[in-house]
Amino acid sequence: MSFANLPLLGVLAGIAGIAALLFLLQLLRIRHVEVAVPTTLFWREAAREAPVRVLRGVFRHPLAYLLVLAICTLLWLAFAGPEAHDDRTSAYRVLFLDGSAHTAGGDDFEQAVDKLKADLAGLSEGRREVIWGGARNIKLLKAGEDRLLLDRRLASLAPEAAPSALNDQLRLLSVPGVAPASLEFVVYGRAPAELAVVERLPTATRLSRAIDYPDGGSNHGVAALGVNPAASGRWDRVDLLIRVAGTPDAAIGDDITVEVAGAPLDDDRLERLGDGVAVVRDLAADGREVEVRLEAGDELALDNVARLTLPDRRVVRVALADDLDPAIRHAIEADPGLAITDENASVVIRAQGTAAFGDLPALEFAPAADQATAFEIDYTGNDSAELALRASVTALGLDQIDAAGLAAEAQRPVGVQLRQAELPGISVWEELLAHFNFTGSRSFPVFISRSVRWLAGEPAWHPYLAAGRPLPRATVWSLAAVVDPSLDALGADYVLGAAGTVSSSRGDEAVALLSDAVTERNTGTPLLASQAGGDFAGTGIVTWLILAALLLLGAEWYLYQRGLMP
Repeated sequence: MSFANLPLLGVLAGIAGIAALLFLLQLLRIRHVEVAVPTTLFWREAAREAPVRVLRGVFRHPLAYLLVLAICTLLWLAFAGPEAHDDRTSAYRVLFLDGSAHTAGGDDFEQAVDKLKADLAGLSEGRREVIWGGARNIKLLKAGEDRLLLDRRLASLAPEAAPSALNDQLRLLSVPGVAPASLEFVVYGRAPAELAVVERLPTATRLSRAIDYPDGGSNHGVAALGVNPAASGRWDRVDLLIRVAGTPDAAIGDDITVEVAGAPLDDDRLERLGDGVAVVRDLAADGREVEVRLEAGDELALDNVARLTLPDRRVVRVALADDLDPAIRHAIEADPGLAITDENASVVIRAQGTAAFGDLPALEFAPAADQATAFEIDYTGNDSAELALRASVTALGLDQIDAAGLAAEAQRPVGVQLRQAELPGISVWEELLAHFNFTGSRSFPVFISRSVRWLAGEPAWHPYLAAGRPLPRATVWSLAAVVDPSLDALGADYVLGAAGTVSSSRGDEAVALLSDAVTERNTGTPLLASQAGGDFAGTGIVTWLILAALLLLGAEWYLYQRGLMP
C-alpha cells in the first residue's frame, strides 16, 4: 500500500495528530458560572469575559470518541490517496483503447470507454498506462498520471476511419527489452490480433480482451478503389476499379453510386463484373475527385463511402534539336504521353553547346572528355543534396540502368553527379548512345521518358491511397514517376493515417479506408478474458473510504437523534 499525495510517515503523523486533537476536544466541557451584575447594561461584557469551555480532567464517552476518530481517519486516508498493487513485482498493465473503424459500429466504442474507466479506477497509477489505438498509437495516460485526466483527453476522440494499429503495438512488445518482466496487455474494443504476432510475444506477456462482444451484424463496404492506365491506350484516360466486400451474411447488391466532382456518373458507364467488382472505363484523368458510395446503409457507416483523387495526366510537349540519335526520337514517339513539337514546348533535348530553346529545361548529351561523370543532374529547390540525389535517381530510372555493364564497356566508372541550379537539367555522355549500346537496352526508353517528365515537373501519382497502408511504390506503368518527394522525405515507407486527405506535391489527395478486415468484421485470433480491474472490481479505494465515512456519519446522526450520543 502506498499513497499518492502523502508519504507513509505523513499519513501516520496525521492520524496521530487527529487522535490527539479529538482527545483534547473530548476533554472540553461547558462551564456554568453565575455572575452578579449591577444592571443589565453590563451583562454582555460579563458574558464575553467568562470562559465558555474549560478542560476537565475526566475523559468520558470513549465510544463516541472512537466513532468520531474513525470518521476523521477515513477522510484523512481518502485525502492521502491510497493506492493498491504498488508492488513492483505485480503485473504492469497496458490498457489499449481501440479507436479504429473496427469499434465504430453501434455502441461498441462507448462500451469500451465505460469498461476502461471502470477498470482504471481499481488499478495502481504507477503500474498502468492507457494507449489510444486509432490511425496512430498514442499514449493517452502515462504511468503515474491521475485517471481524471483521461476524461478530458477522450472528449475530442472518436473512432477513426482507419484499420487498427494493434498489431503494430504488439510487434513493438516483441522487441527484446521493451516489455516489462510481467505484463498484461488488455484490448478494449474489437481490434483483431494476428495469430503470428501473438505467438511472438514474450512468455511473460498476457494478451487479453476486456469485453466479450457478440458477433457483429451484417456489413458491406468499399474494400478496393483504384485506377490504372486505360486499357484503351488513351494517355489522358484511366480505368477505375471498385470492389465491394462484406460479411458472409451480407447481401452485396447493385447499390454502387459513383460521383465525379459531385456530379453523378451515368449508371450505364458502370460495368459490373460480379462478386462485388465494378469498373468505370476511360475516365478522364483530369485531377477531379471520385466518390463511391453504397446506398444501402448498415451499422458500420465508415466503409460505405470511399474517395479517390484522379491523376492529372497531360501530354508533355518536347522540342528536339537536330543531329540527335534516332533512338531518342523513337523513344519519345513510342510514349503516348510525350509529343514532339517546336511550339510551346516544355522540355528540350539537344547536344551540349546548342543554343536552341535555351530557356527550357534540357536533356543534353555531352562528350565524355568534357564531363567527369556519366550523368550530371541540375536540380532546383531547397532539398538537401542527399535527398535530391536519391529522389532524382529513382525518378529518372537510373536505378534500372546496368551501370556495371556500361562501365565495363566504357572502361571508366559510370556515376551520377548532382548540383543545384536555377533551371533543372540533365547532361549525359553522348558516347553512351553510339558506342556502348545504351540505346539498345530496355532501360533506355524508360530513362528518356522519365527524364522528360522530371524536367517538366510532372508530379507523381498513385493508383490508390488507403488508410493504414504505405504509399504504393510499384505501378503497372513503368514510365510514370512513382515516388512523391513530399511524402518520401525519410526514404522509408510513408504509412497513411485515417481516411480523409493528405497533402502532396499535387495538392490535397483523398485517402479512403479500403480495409477487408474492417468491412468483413474480422475478429482475429481469440484472446483471453481480461483480469484488469484491481481488488475492488473497478471501484477505487478512495471511493470506498468516503462511502465508509458517510455511513459512520449517518450512524452518528442516528445515535445523536436517539439521545445515545452526547
